[in-house]
Amino acid sequence: MYKRYAFVLLVASVFVLATLNPFPRRVQAQVPTLFGSTRFPALDIDKDDHLYLMMSVATAPASEHRPHSQIFFTLSKDGGAHWDNFPETRNLSKSKGEAFGPSLVVTKTGTLRSYVVYHDDSTGTNEAYLLRTKKKTKYKKPKLLTPGGGGAFSPRVALDSAEAVNIVFGDTTGGVRRVKFIRSIDQGETFSDPLTISRESEGAFEPEIAVDPDDAINVVWEDSASGVSVILFARSIDGGQTFSNPVQISTGTGNATQAAIVADRTGRLNFTWVQEVGSEIQAFYARSLDHGHTFSAPVNVTGKAGASISKPLLAIFGETVYLAYQNESHNDLQIYLQKSDDAGLTFQSALKISDANNNCGRAHSAAMVVDSQGVLHIVWCDTSRIVGCNDEGVLFYSNSKDGRRFTTQQMILAYIL
Repeated sequence: MYKRYAFVLLVASVFVLATLNPFPRRVQAQVPTLFGSTRFPALDIDKDDHLYLMMSVATAPASEHRPHSQIFFTLSKDGGAHWDNFPETRNLSKSKGEAFGPSLVVTKTGTLRSYVVYHDDSTGTNEAYLLRTKKKTKYKKPKLLTPGGGGAFSPRVALDSAEAVNIVFGDTTGGVRRVKFIRSIDQGETFSDPLTISRESEGAFEPEIAVDPDDAINVVWEDSASGVSVILFARSIDGGQTFSNPVQISTGTGNATQAAIVADRTGRLNFTWVQEVGSEIQAFYARSLDHGHTFSAPVNVTGKAGASISKPLLAIFGETVYLAYQNESHNDLQIYLQKSDDAGLTFQSALKISDANNNCGRAHSAAMVVDSQGVLHIVWCDTSRIVGCNDEGVLFYSNSKDGRRFTTQQMILAYIL
């Protein structure tokens, strides 16, 4: 997540882009404008089922040889039918460097507020930043969370029932990799000193966080200190003052990476990650029914011969578990979804969500959320719709009431005036 990406700025019209697309698309506006190529979307929903979409967007042409991305925001108040991205999509970071990799959480009760964290190299090294709303969707200026020049990557954020802001991030101070935690109990005004969750390990990175209904803080990450990367878990039941000793969730001998975690309304903890199985990379799933004391045996959900799976993620509604991922096998570079109707005990066969033209691009970096009515909303990046066959792309959105039948895919562009 912390590699620099060579973004490009695209100058075109939505109409021209749509005509190059061999698949039917719903186009929002047919007027010439500037729009930036997009990576790494983040998606959440508020108590009124309004959809909040953050994304990393290129704002400078590749010809200038200065990768320059920003955190952009757009909102839908009608279940994804329309977005407020036109005529200009809001640039929240306005960084002089490269702002990348947003993580987003929106309050579900009480006063409407949202919090976004990301990393940014404008100080000369990657550091973690916070964006927060001061009223509804009006955001304050970015707040630097990790000054000191040590290096902070891939921050992730979660709220508890009192709206305490809980953040984990990968830290590279001193040339080693650790997972650290900070917390704010005043809506992001001040934060606790960083606490190292990964203990003595020097190979911990890519953390993910979830707060369960009991306000316990649950964190997973990948750790390569032993020479083989494994997925570790730790938990705090005292508001982040202390964390349990890390325990391993993954099994087997292959490297396990890219963990994700979701806590459902009953307190079940759900985990997914990718792992090497011989020459393949498969997506695995496990769960805990007792607050992380024990874990189910990992299940190879994808189980596809020759698979090369990346970036798995979860969304949950009641007993329904959705697991999405990108496949990186040759000539099958698409976003897939698998559904469980029995709280993760069994999963249905994979359903292809995207339809990128693999002769000239791929689909990657999905984000998804389920609203209060059980509708699944999903976005992803498609790089095959851009002239030139490079690896930059634009976002597409769709939703489904049952995880099997999806609405017509909608293009969401990041407009720049």
